Amino acid sequence: MKLTYRVAAGLAVGALAVLMSACNSTLTLAPAEESARTTEESASGPAAAPTGDASTDRTPAASTSAAPTAAVADPPLPPRPKTTAGPLDAGNLPAATRIGPTFTPHAEPDSAEDGSRSNGAPVRQRDPGEVASSIVPLGCPGSESVAALPVPVNALEETYRTREQRSAVALVLDYGSDAAATALVERLAAMLAYCTRPTPTDPLTTPRLVATVSRPDKRTLFDSRYEVGPGASPSRWDETVVRDGSRVGLAIVERAASAPAGDQRGLASHIRDRIAD
Repeated sequence: MKLTYRVAAGLAVGALAVLMSACNSTLTLAPAEESARTTEESASGPAAAPTGDASTDRTPAASTSAAPTAAVADPPLPPRPKTTAGPLDAGNLPAATRIGPTFTPHAEPDSAEDGSRSNGAPVRQRDPGEVASSIVPLGCPGSESVAALPVPVNALEETYRTREQRSAVALVLDYGSDAAATALVERLAAMLAYCTRPTPTDPLTTPRLVATVSRPDKRTLFDSRYEVGPGASPSRWDETVVRDGSRVGLAIVERAASAPAGDQRGLASHIRDRIAD
């Protein structure tokens, strides 16, 4: 969103500069045109003086002021999301104390910009298709060659914050089949493999995501992410992904670059206990 706004602002400034340049320029006649105009005026004599009251002879100019434009209202927000999703409820999501010692549950407010509606609780049902798209790592050239992540049947999310405004998000996804849940973990790992640090000769104009990935076992994925390049975030993000049968639990936790990573193995064990049928 910030990048889009910056591009739009740059285009607006460029258009304004062109407009001001056109308004401030002086129209200059060529010598031949100036001479012809002088000769014509001499032959016709002095211009006739206006007769009568100038105010009555003058034809009113047409108004060029534009009609006021009505403000465009934000689209209506969707209904408030539930705190459950199919068989999933808050008990399937990790406790805040296991996310990190200073994290507490946090209810996100309404956002007209994002088109999201708050239910006043930290836990909310998510649209399965939107969730599948949101998990895809951005800024990793080549990752688009990996097959799309499967869309779950049900998705439930919880958000967390610290007093320093560090964020964390956890998801539990119900896929309905072991094969689809396995595909989520494997394809996500394949996408993250493209999130490598650019070479010194690789010019960057936008942030590039770099991820360090480890696989303790076939059902578990750990990664630690950070950005490089113009506009890169100074934060680090540690993601824990766990599969149990047809369900997948994910948690991504923000930390300062200087802070040590959390206990991902302990969090993975906790998530697996929570998402079990």
